[in-house]
Amino acid sequence: MTAGAPHPTVLSTLRTMSGPVRVLVLGNLISNLAAFLNAFLVLFLTGQGFSAGESGVVLMALMVGRISGSAVGGSVADRVGYRWVVTGSMAGTAVLTAAIVHVPNVWVGALVACGAGLTANAYRPAAMAWIVAETPKDRHVMVFSLLRLTFNVGSTVGPLGAALLLAYASYDALFYVDAATSLAFGVVAFAALGPGREPAPAAAGKTANQEERPGYGRVLADRRFLLVVLGLFLTALAYIQSSAALPLFVKGSGHSAQVYATLLTINGFMVIACEVLLSKWTQRLPIGVPMVAGMALLGVGHLIYAGPSPVAMLVLATVVWTFGEVVAAPSMMAYPGLVAPPALRARYIGAATTPQQVGYAVGPLIGTAGWHAWGSGVWVLTGGFALAGAVFVAAGAGLRRRRVEPEPAEPALASSADSQ
Repeated sequence: MTAGAPHPTVLSTLRTMSGPVRVLVLGNLISNLAAFLNAFLVLFLTGQGFSAGESGVVLMALMVGRISGSAVGGSVADRVGYRWVVTGSMAGTAVLTAAIVHVPNVWVGALVACGAGLTANAYRPAAMAWIVAETPKDRHVMVFSLLRLTFNVGSTVGPLGAALLLAYASYDALFYVDAATSLAFGVVAFAALGPGREPAPAAAGKTANQEERPGYGRVLADRRFLLVVLGLFLTALAYIQSSAALPLFVKGSGHSAQVYATLLTINGFMVIACEVLLSKWTQRLPIGVPMVAGMALLGVGHLIYAGPSPVAMLVLATVVWTFGEVVAAPSMMAYPGLVAPPALRARYIGAATTPQQVGYAVGPLIGTAGWHAWGSGVWVLTGGFALAGAVFVAAGAGLRRRRVEPEPAEPALASSADSQ
């Protein structure tokens, strides 16, 4: 975007999205409308006669697969291309999700669940890297806010579909529908994202001074990027408390489950209603500013929870940290691909998302343990995580405006080294 040019609006961004980006965004919506495996795996297994402990082992295997999926997917995508990873991971997810229905014992169940978790997350670095390659830099934040919108809409509407399937069919049907949506996304991606439509970042994997393709070692050598990744990890530890420490805190403060449900509703409404529209302004800022501001607001919201706990204060705290989520999240998604060299886009994205998955996995353990040990003092801990995350991101991404240069004729091959 040249100096003095108008900033992209929501409608102009929608109109100018390339065909592959439209397919990937729509596919994300379809797959998330029926992403039932995480929420209903334990209930299904216990209903099939597995013990609570065995069901927990299978669920843990699913989480391990999801954590490793981003790193594996990022590495493979930069080597073999985005298209094969997107379509292959969706096909694998479909087969393994359907296979969950037929597992004979806990160990087979754990193996299948781990594979399903891995393939379900393996496509994300490839899809996000493809979106980056097809999108002008000044529209990255807006496009990723639209991608997040499809996730949030799917997560909101999906449980309604699950309730209908459980009312009129069975858990088997639930997982078969989940598998079918993954397969549908894979088929559409394979047909619509033909070889001629794919950017070729892997072709840039060799440099003048390097005969082999770069790997994660190059990513880990980027110290400023690693500071941002640490900030993303700490933020994930704090953010996941909305489903870990918060329900315990609300109940422990003498409020009903309806109050907790109201807080979640406020969060969901604000994210869906405000995030895309707010991205019109946040995309104009240096990429570090909305990330730092949003993480700081997340921390402040948690610190408000640590004070008096009438319903009005709970609502205020929820509004504050949700506004932080709305401000930061699209820029957090856009950042890795924006600063990555073309040959390392998927690896940068995988390196950023894997620690977040770890944060989402261990955060509930920290939050619940902190609640039982310190009561409302847990919010000082988790608020501190978010504020520390803001500091690390400020140090890594910086707060100064980057020099915006005109897009090259072939954005898929554009280097983003100037964004560092």
